Amino acid sequence: MVSNGVRSILSTMRKHNRRTVIQAVTLKVDRVDFDCTAYDISLGGIRLKVDMPIEHGTGVFIQIKNRLRQAARVIWSADGFIGLNFVEDPEKIRVSLGSLGNGLS
Repeated sequence: MVSNGVRSILSTMRKHNRRTVIQAVTLKVDRVDFDCTAYDISLGGIRLKVDMPIEHGTGVFIQIKNRLRQAARVIWSADGFIGLNFVEDPEKIRVSLGSLGNGLS
């Protein structure tokens, strides 16, 4: 369940529409891979449930199956979730996501 604090942060930060997903993701932080779960995605970023704190501003890489391998930056963290902002252009993200990117703008 998402707290009101996380919900408030999300609603003020959205530049792109989001798609709700429950998707396994590999998060790479400082050459260490962590398995985590994505709960929503957009062409601008992704929200992940993580088991450890990751500092705001940290550069990371994410891998979603064979679809997307993308550099990102942590832009917020709260209640065991982190928000990542993709580094790449949104149109390139759409292409990398394949069918997962359908309907995202």
